[in-house]
Amino acid sequence: MKYIEINDYKDVEKLMKEFCYFHDSCIKEIAYTSGSYVNNDKTMRPINDERRVSIILQSQISEHRTIELCFELIEKLNLQPKGEGFESVIYGASLVANDELFYWSDWEGLNIKNISEESGTWISAKKVKWCPLL
Repeated sequence: MKYIEINDYKDVEKLMKEFCYFHDSCIKEIAYTSGSYVNNDKTMRPINDERRVSIILQSQISEHRTIELCFELIEKLNLQPKGEGFESVIYGASLVANDELFYWSDWEGLNIKNISEESGTWISAKKVKWCPLL
């Protein structure tokens, strides 16, 4: 797979346009890798130096039906999935850069000053890249 790194506002806009601003999309799966592990001899390497989150998203309208967003050196993952009685359609998402962090949310109009008060899934990380899967 060839990942496309997001470094600036132009890269953010390219992704948002390519994936139709995440309109009519959904989170299919999320995976977290810490960097910590236990060896065969039961010694532990307790260092969270990877802190990587991979999100697989699918879209009904984008040319790329499925993409992977990969966040590296994450600072925070707030996972707030909808319950069984509610639809999980994303009608628009946000991806913004602020200082040395990128923020992605499953809603439009993300205001990072009030992010902890928002209801939804969001992530902040030092690096972001993406890759079309289908």
